[in-house]
Amino acid sequence: MIGKVKSFLGIESVKIKLEIPNEIPLDASAFPGKIIFTSKTRQTVKSVSIKLIEKYTRGRRKNKLVNEYVAGIIEYNKPFIVENNKEFAFEFTLPYNIAQSEMDKIGSSNFLTKGLIGIAKLLNNVKSTFRVEASAKVKGNAISPLTSKEIKVVG
Repeated sequence: MIGKVKSFLGIESVKIKLEIPNEIPLDASAFPGKIIFTSKTRQTVKSVSIKLIEKYTRGRRKNKLVNEYVAGIIEYNKPFIVENNKEFAFEFTLPYNIAQSEMDKIGSSNFLTKGLIGIAKLLNNVKSTFRVEASAKVKGNAISPLTSKEIKVVG
């Protein structure tokens, strides 16, 4: 009885760990990674979703706006089994496309305007942060395991 409740709530269920680079280039189209699954009991993973998410913030105090955009996503819908106390890992390549604003395009085209664009972005408190999120749907679990890791975009 307690085992079924633990399984339903995701306690002692599948745990996810991401191994990805700390930095990715802005102008690339994909990056490699590895996802590792572990579990204390035998579990069936029905699907896996891996996303690159950009969190774009601008403004200050009550005028602050925050948006999140999915810059890349892959989904695996082929079920697999994670044996108890054993790791199950697979490698992936996450395709992505990071959209640049018109200001960023102008700044990257000329080193003189890059400084001016940087000052304008600083005054408006404009910044983007990126993270990779991985989630899995596990058979019999109401709550899906989820993990995320910050990643830096350089370029």
